[in-house]
Amino acid sequence: MPMFGKRVDVPGGERRCARQAVILAASALGFNRSSSVLVPDVSERGARLQGRDLPVPGERLLINFGQTGLFATVAWSRRDQCGVVFDRQLDDRGLRDIQREADWGAVMGVA
Repeated sequence: MPMFGKRVDVPGGERRCARQAVILAASALGFNRSSSVLVPDVSERGARLQGRDLPVPGERLLINFGQTGLFATVAWSRRDQCGVVFDRQLDDRGLRDIQREADWGAVMGVA
């Protein structure tokens, strides 16, 4: 399974994809749970989620970022954070849409 975050297969653990800093409210929907989460950063391959009672590695999710919904798998989980890998890599337009949602939230005082 591809990992989101630091690489473990090379010295230094360099990330494969540059993360884009965002502050975005989202929902993470699993088979047995639904969670409101914050997304502090995202890349074309995945995102980091923050919240309570987050899913465990291997769990499948539908993550809704405003008007954008993406299927993902949890790659890692620690306390109040987890990293997810998207089933489908985001293109530039998808990243712009997510950034637009984050910008809208900042303007409206949501984030």
